[in-house]
Amino acid sequence: MSINELLATLKAHDIQLTVKDGQLVVQGNRRALSDNGLLDHLRAHKPALIELIEQGDYRSGKRGALVLPANGIVPGCERITPEMLTLAELDQGAIDRLLDLIPGGAANVQDLYPLAPLQQGILYHHVTATQGDPYVMQVQFAFSDQPRLEAFAQALQTVIDRHDILRTSVHWDGLETPVQVVWRHAELKVDKVPTGAGIMMDLGQAPLIRLVCHES
Repeated sequence: MSINELLATLKAHDIQLTVKDGQLVVQGNRRALSDNGLLDHLRAHKPALIELIEQGDYRSGKRGALVLPANGIVPGCERITPEMLTLAELDQGAIDRLLDLIPGGAANVQDLYPLAPLQQGILYHHVTATQGDPYVMQVQFAFSDQPRLEAFAQALQTVIDRHDILRTSVHWDGLETPVQVVWRHAELKVDKVPTGAGIMMDLGQAPLIRLVCHES
């Protein structure tokens, strides 16, 4: 669910968002807020929601509901122009350079918006780190055979397909302000690496999950 779709869902259920002491406050329909799926989307988009509310990018709607500008990037579009970006300001040249980095170009872009403050901090540490990225988390699993590994990879792909944040790439080179791009489809690749080899995370390529394996 994109941030646009999330805000539309909240509005439909008469759920209001505010920020108090730097924390996201959610009020409204208790039955809707008992939906774990909706809560998961709120958690995933929390930094971006706080940023957008604090910047005043929304106007108050009925009973305090937040109204988000409609996403101008529609499915199937072959070109993205500055007028289609409701949350970011980029000229046509910058947009075209970004699209050259996305497999499938404009047709594979679902949304584009700036980084939230917490994301900017994470990016800073990524760019300045000299001995590995402190925010890259690594987890090891062991599988008894190749089919089990493939089933695990397919399950991860299902999660990636479901959550926008996992299909998001981050770009900053040549831009005044870093942006994140939500891909419509991001394929999880399984790479084989030698034991003990270092693993680098390219933030410019979604999904922001890497699956590497080696045979022991």
